[in-house]
Amino acid sequence: MKSLRSFGFATRWRIGTLLLWLVLACLMPGILGVVVLFAREYRNGRAQLERDLMATARAMAQAVDSQLLRARTVGEVLATSGALNRQDLEGFHRRAREVIATTKVGMNVVLSDESGQQIVNTLREYGEPLPRHGHPGILRHVFETAQPVVSEIYIGGVLRKPVVSIDLPVIFDAKVAYVLSVGLSPYDFNAILVTQNFPAGWVSAIFDHTGTIAARTQSPEEFVGQKGTAEYIQRISESTEGVMETVTREGIPTLSAWSRSSVTGWSVGIGIPRQLLERGLRHTMTWIALGLATLLVIGLGLAWMAGRIIAASVRALTEPAIALGKGQLVPIPEVSIQESAEVASALRQTGELLAERSAALVAANRELEQLARRDTLTGLQNRKSANERLRMEFLRLKRSGHPYAVLFMDVDWFKEVNDTFGHEAGDQVLRHMATVLTSSLRATDFVARYGGEEFLALLSETTREGALRIAEVVRRTVADQSFPVVGQVTVSIGVAMAGSEDEDEEGAVRRADTALYQAKEDGRNAVRSR
Repeated sequence: MKSLRSFGFATRWRIGTLLLWLVLACLMPGILGVVVLFAREYRNGRAQLERDLMATARAMAQAVDSQLLRARTVGEVLATSGALNRQDLEGFHRRAREVIATTKVGMNVVLSDESGQQIVNTLREYGEPLPRHGHPGILRHVFETAQPVVSEIYIGGVLRKPVVSIDLPVIFDAKVAYVLSVGLSPYDFNAILVTQNFPAGWVSAIFDHTGTIAARTQSPEEFVGQKGTAEYIQRISESTEGVMETVTREGIPTLSAWSRSSVTGWSVGIGIPRQLLERGLRHTMTWIALGLATLLVIGLGLAWMAGRIIAASVRALTEPAIALGKGQLVPIPEVSIQESAEVASALRQTGELLAERSAALVAANRELEQLARRDTLTGLQNRKSANERLRMEFLRLKRSGHPYAVLFMDVDWFKEVNDTFGHEAGDQVLRHMATVLTSSLRATDFVARYGGEEFLALLSETTREGALRIAEVVRRTVADQSFPVVGQVTVSIGVAMAGSEDEDEEGAVRRADTALYQAKEDGRNAVRSR
């Protein structure tokens, strides 16, 4: 290849230099990397937040258990007090008030008999009329089982407000004589929620073992005593702790974590509104988007400038390419890129070589065209050529009504020839068969090796009688020949006329094939028609 200087080119910009600028403009990998890293950090932060929420909920559930167990301990101490043993109910009343005031556990102590009647209630002075126990079902359970019970949220008999009670049996002479109840107000659990110092907007709640809200950071006066959402109740019944996307009673979508105590069955839920979670994400994404947009604008500007230079040099190659296609002398354009100049030089040299090789290429194409349609063993036309000739004759038949016949020929017992004398002998038989067929048919007839030991002849402008006559000539000529190595060889022939009623050229071929099989069945070395 001649050098660029021989064509008058000076040093130009190299396309690699311009591609460096384009690489700077291709910020997408960097943008995707930033997005992927941010997404990964967000997922990691989200996972850590979920773990922290679950740990907090677990600790709060333990604090709730501690609150309930302290109340139970107070009740167990009072249930064995000497005043009760002496049936000194007034003294028990004083003692219970002292314990409540000293321990700061619970809001009152209630003593009820088996009928459900309250006998002592520290919220009232001793001797004042008292209502019946606010939860007779719990009362009956303790009398029947003699086991302490932590109640769910229910409406107290005196306060007529939501309360929780730890109900314990008071046993005299191995029999439950009374039920002692330590009452807790939902406000007793508020301290557990308040000490967490949750951010504004977060929702946290404590639930009893039935899923009823016992305390809540948001709107407690509205929701305490009501059931949690159905989804929450179902999830805490299925698992002791977890994280889920849910909606609060107010209809706020949240990310919520919960933990349920295996001791009391009470649970704690913490919810972060999705809007708060997404606010920080949107803020970060806004800044990232602005930064990436700025870089993208700069990159696009650089790419635009580089693109103009490259486009101008590429367009300059259009005229030489057109000239090359027309076989004309290729002009050398003025370009700004070294590689474009090299391409222009190559085009010029290619044009010079193209003229020299065009003639050889045309000749080679003609030869290839002939090889593609000729059988290499016999020298006859092959199946591809036969199908093309069949199509042409069929269209001529449809257009002008000129008849033609199809002869389908098969060498008899050819497999035995190969098995007995070898494939080389079989090849000699096929070559000699091709010679016999060519000499037996008219000059205007077409003959091809259709496949294996099958041959197909196409007889133009021929009637059925004429086709049968020619087929018989072929059969006799083959039978009279002495073939190399094997001696006598016979052929079976099926004859069929193409008709205007045929849908395609294959119709006559199929009929000739059927006639060929009939000739085989009739003993071979025969001519049959359909």
